[in-house]
Amino acid sequence: MAEPTAVTDRPTFRALATETPVGGRVPIEVRLSVGDPFEAYRRARDGPGGVYLETTGGRSGWGYFAVDPVERLQVSADAVLADPETPGHGDFARPSPSLAALDGLLSGETLVRGDCEVPYPCGAFGWLSYDIARELESLPAHTVDDRALPHLQVGVYDRVAAWREPRGESDEETTLHVTCCPRIPSNSDLDAVYDDALDRALGLAEAAIAGDPSVGPPPVDAREAEFVSDCGREVYADRVRRVKEYIRDGDTFQANIAQRLVAPAAVHPVDAYAALRRVNPAPYSGLVEFSGPGWSGGIDLVSASPELLLERDGDRLVTEPIAGTRPRGKTPDEDQRLEADLLGDEKERAEHAMLVDLERNDLGKVSEYGSVEVTDYRRVDRYSEVMHLVSLVEGRLRPDATLADAVAATFPGGTITGAPKPRTMEIIDELEATRRGPYTGSMAVFGFDGRATLNIVIRTLVRWRDEYHLRVGAGIVHDSDPDSEYDETLAKGRALVNAIDEALGERGDLRVEEVER
Repeated sequence: MAEPTAVTDRPTFRALATETPVGGRVPIEVRLSVGDPFEAYRRARDGPGGVYLETTGGRSGWGYFAVDPVERLQVSADAVLADPETPGHGDFARPSPSLAALDGLLSGETLVRGDCEVPYPCGAFGWLSYDIARELESLPAHTVDDRALPHLQVGVYDRVAAWREPRGESDEETTLHVTCCPRIPSNSDLDAVYDDALDRALGLAEAAIAGDPSVGPPPVDAREAEFVSDCGREVYADRVRRVKEYIRDGDTFQANIAQRLVAPAAVHPVDAYAALRRVNPAPYSGLVEFSGPGWSGGIDLVSASPELLLERDGDRLVTEPIAGTRPRGKTPDEDQRLEADLLGDEKERAEHAMLVDLERNDLGKVSEYGSVEVTDYRRVDRYSEVMHLVSLVEGRLRPDATLADAVAATFPGGTITGAPKPRTMEIIDELEATRRGPYTGSMAVFGFDGRATLNIVIRTLVRWRDEYHLRVGAGIVHDSDPDSEYDETLAKGRALVNAIDEALGERGDLRVEEVER
């Protein structure tokens, strides 16, 4: 490993700082070579409070980690906890306390990046709950809020480590870009600001090399992690039949219905993610460790999400809906046959087209007229256990719309609710037993220059207290077979359970005790 080297010199920083409004941020960058970036995160983290985001196979080609947030924002059903608290929101975000608070946080930030190529040299990293939908729509309260989780948790990180083309474990060296983005003061003591920020960037870089990679014991001392369903096959089948009745009555065209699997947290979240990224690398995967001190009701997320909810870069908006699933074949020939079957299945094609149209309509709410288009339609993406149909939808954000407006217009993603979205969310609330929380919400990073990337939280373990919660769902349509849909939910969860098995030192199929919880 090479020693960290400063990239941003003092004259460059001073020149950028003089162009920056008071309170704005300017990045200072150092670089170093490391092996596996995740090993660097393990060394740098020094306890909970960090985030690690990868875009393996994704379009951006960057990964990030950050530790030690300098600010926190948390919105619960009855309270907003922010330091500092700032007002501000846009039209679509107005009904939502969570998105209004997020908009207020972001509106108070400015970034003058200069030549820094890191897309997110600083920013707000965290997660949004599916239950923000209750702030945007009038939904019934049939489901039990048994965990009382926040609706939003983000940390503001002024130090970030980033790298191109993230990968799994490798002996190849990776260039780590470590940035620190100090606020520019009202006085003229820019040399002191530069020196302090450079020291802090070097501190994170040195921790990534020389820190202790151990993470401590798991939340629960157990040799096995058997998952217990909140419904089981028969109850889930009844939910499928109820959806089909709603479809016949004209209430919905498709509804995504999930079950919740619960197991003891017998593996530390960091170790669970280390195994998950080996067995099932995914385009929008990551680890959020918000269960430690400083977070009220915090959780950890261990995610292998394949799906992008929303990305903003300048005025460009992108969403990437996934709809249509087949298991992976055991041989290359079987895999090709399953792909052909997926592409030729009229049910899957119709469902995909409907949900792509829904995402076009959602983007259209905040995009310039005529700018929304489908630029990549119905490709097949493969993962360790399943393959999916995927499309790409783009638009240009209206000048009078904010980022929070764009999130409100598209949230939650239509592929994990169904269509029409408001009525289908009512049906989900009626049929599912408990609040979804992070499931089908988003893990997100919000830059201080208007950029943002939000995934959809699927294929994700939620560590809550001493348990892992894994929700898995399927899109139910008029001719869905209840047993097949139940089996599809298990196929989607298998990679997560395989990761826990590997971290425990064993490997096996998904183990679900089918009893009412």
